[in-house]
Amino acid sequence: MADKIMINSLVPPTWNRLKVNETYVELPASVSSGKTDGAVPVADASEWKIETGCGEELAGYLENNGIGPVKVTADPGELTVIKKDYTADTADVLCFEAGAGETVNILIDITSDEKIKASAILKVLIKAAKDSVVNLTQVIRPGRGLELINDIGTDISDKAQVNLVQIFTGGSIINAGYRSGLSGEDSFAGCRIGFIRTDGEKLDMNYVMKHLAPRSKSEINVSGALSKSAVKIFRGTIDFVKGCAGADGAENERVLILDDTVINKTVPLILCTEENVAGSHGASIGKPAEDMLFYMMSRGIDREKALKILERASLEAAVSHIADPAAYEYVMNIIDENREDD
Repeated sequence: MADKIMINSLVPPTWNRLKVNETYVELPASVSSGKTDGAVPVADASEWKIETGCGEELAGYLENNGIGPVKVTADPGELTVIKKDYTADTADVLCFEAGAGETVNILIDITSDEKIKASAILKVLIKAAKDSVVNLTQVIRPGRGLELINDIGTDISDKAQVNLVQIFTGGSIINAGYRSGLSGEDSFAGCRIGFIRTDGEKLDMNYVMKHLAPRSKSEINVSGALSKSAVKIFRGTIDFVKGCAGADGAENERVLILDDTVINKTVPLILCTEENVAGSHGASIGKPAEDMLFYMMSRGIDREKALKILERASLEAAVSHIADPAAYEYVMNIIDENREDD
């Protein structure tokens, strides 16, 4: 029997006519633990109790299935590449840690064969010590038969940074969560997300920047394109907790609506119990400008090709912020391959 749990919940809930306060997912009654090269079980799982975007019910589901955290050692200054090609109902909890002053670069590539029908859960936990930098890049491009939950939680210390770049393509249903714990003074969390959803694909997102310390800073930037009955829900929360004086949080979203069949829901939210903070959010959602399309078509580009170019630009807007050159080249090669397939 499948388990039904709640993920991606807003705190606090908002007016629920649009049905965006939470998402319910059905998961297999049991899942197997995945295998990751170089990963070892953590000595004390309680040390990795980090809040994530998908929430506590997912954490409970993983614990009930015996899926414990494993630590992956990422060598400072080098690119750590993890490839996940899912073939069955699988769950992973991967832990990464950057020591004081270290820079760690991580690339996670998620795929599956088009014929695979399965559920997969990937939970990533990050600890960034004082003055460290963690650059995490995720390319999420499974086959249409895989239903994926991709969940992230971070604990960011004084003057540390966690920079996340995510590219979403493929997959029938993707649920994505992210929660930053900006626990250190002058800490920073940045998210750059690019997505393409088409042919009835769904992307459900819940991203939370939790400011706990003075002068902490966060940025969420989302760019994407929707077509052919695709569905996208984005919840972007900036949470200023009392004691985070001088904190600054910003969220911005740009979505191209390529036809009238899609569903787009955007929920920007700012929570504040501290006075001396700065928070902002904005969104640009709509169809491509006809004068832009006309210009492209006047240069010999047909309308369908022009729309493909605009879709690609949504991804490249995020990819341009990948800090590690090897990771940037890896992702651009994937985007170029997809363009050749069009």
